[in-house]
Amino acid sequence: MRRAFFGVAGLWLAAALGTAYAGEDGQDPPTIKRRHNLSDEDLRKQLLNVPEVGLNQPAAAALYEEMKAAKKSDKDGTDSLPSDAGGQFYLKLTRSINRPDMFMMPWRTGADSQIGRDSAERLHALSIKLRTMLRESVPKDDVRPDPKKVRAGLLASDEWTRPAALPTLLQMLMAENGDTRPVLIEVLSGIKGKDASIALAQRALFDLSPEIREKAVQALARRPAAEYQHILLVGMRWPWPAVADHAAEAIAALELKALAPEVLQLLRDQDPRLPYPRTATDSTLVVRDMVRVNHMCNCVLCHAPSQSKEDLVRGFVPVPGQDPPPLYYAERTGMFIRADITYVRQEFSVVQPVANSGKWPGNQRFDYVLRTRKATREEIKQYTQLVKDRKLPTASTPYTEAALFTLRQLTRMDAGTTYDDWAPVVQKFQKSLRAEKDQ
Repeated sequence: MRRAFFGVAGLWLAAALGTAYAGEDGQDPPTIKRRHNLSDEDLRKQLLNVPEVGLNQPAAAALYEEMKAAKKSDKDGTDSLPSDAGGQFYLKLTRSINRPDMFMMPWRTGADSQIGRDSAERLHALSIKLRTMLRESVPKDDVRPDPKKVRAGLLASDEWTRPAALPTLLQMLMAENGDTRPVLIEVLSGIKGKDASIALAQRALFDLSPEIREKAVQALARRPAAEYQHILLVGMRWPWPAVADHAAEAIAALELKALAPEVLQLLRDQDPRLPYPRTATDSTLVVRDMVRVNHMCNCVLCHAPSQSKEDLVRGFVPVPGQDPPPLYYAERTGMFIRADITYVRQEFSVVQPVANSGKWPGNQRFDYVLRTRKATREEIKQYTQLVKDRKLPTASTPYTEAALFTLRQLTRMDAGTTYDDWAPVVQKFQKSLRAEKDQ
């Protein structure tokens, strides 16, 4: 079931009039059947248990002192700080405390870490515009942007409905409050192309609000499934089970029947949180897991230091013990990073409470990162025992339950709980789909 593309203006008008939005074909938008009735607060609390890596405030302060000392000792005045100064400092720190696992993150190097000049110029200009728009939309005696003003500002110019605006919109709005994030879905809905479809699919997986995830799924229903369905399949194997639930809900609501064979395969796969051999020729056991990084403490870990006022996307680095600046991109003195070079990119971001925040806000942004690391001794021991006891794959996990939910929703049948139960059913189901397509 695919629907014709509608622009942002049509979505905004429907919302303003308080009317239900339906596709041009007259069909109602899909509704989601929930796997679990977890609220955004329930999911946020789950994310508080995700291990934190990266620099804390004392470590960040030590890094900045080391960088200042290096610049003072630079006799020829060339400001020769290495672009990965934060990464080098963090590597030494993790070695000094015998925690090499903390350094295991999906590092980006070389050309993969830097965007081109044209993209950097767009990100520079749009970041300043959007940050100004958010700041000016905050009512007096409030700390939250007015979503109506943000929506009006984004709809006032077509520059926000172009694919080039995607990086800025996602980076700056995905961690906004629950009243503002629906505006992100509306704007993404009006951007044509595969990249916008992928962004919507990611919102359907990672946003903590059930209502916002549903809006993202409804937007996907008007777009070609080939542009985004692979993102939902990846979500079915995400090491945070809630994401697998969200993927299952989205695949079912969108009636992506062609994915039934891939979903069936999940009934044979082991729990994605368990160790597995790195490659077919390397038996080293590794684990995929999720970690979180404090956004304010790790500017120089994630980005290159800016050593020239001419650098694009130049952001001020907040210093522990000092008040963060109100105008992030407008500061003229201090320490800066260049956001056109990124060594670690988050999958999604959530604002979480911070104990002992000092002069910084009590609620700060955390970037959640998916990594692959070596399995610990205890994980290897448990995995080896499962293999010895022939308990892999395990019969029932959150992932097999999500797969069964999806198969039942797609086929409108309940064939059982195992791969062998479902294999002939899915085979017949696919045959009927092909026959229907050929008619």
